[in-house]
Amino acid sequence: MKRSLLALCPRRWRARYGDEFAALLQDTPLTFAVVVDVLRLAVGLHLRARPRLTRMAAAVLATAAMEVAAVRAELTDNILWAPTTPLRALTLVATLTPTALLLHSAVMRRIRPDGARAA
Repeated sequence: MKRSLLALCPRRWRARYGDEFAALLQDTPLTFAVVVDVLRLAVGLHLRARPRLTRMAAAVLATAAMEVAAVRAELTDNILWAPTTPLRALTLVATLTPTALLLHSAVMRRIRPDGARAA
């Protein structure tokens, strides 16, 4: 089980810290809290290794969550609603903001592909 937990971490991380972490796991009793902690570590490492994919997934999930909330609140039947009330307008903005931020990030990367910040 401890080998499986270690295998969940990214390869590069395992190459650098794997022996140390394996020794730590060997000295630690395997409890539910330890398993959850290692799972949380592995997920965090994978997310940090792929920041663009993480941002994209977060934007998709946030947009989907807002759309579901809008449908449940009976503000709309789909994403193509007209903002006829302030609440509908606010919900539309909240639904589309993650996608807009993702598009902005993509455009800024194209303008400055080296990732340098504007002064």
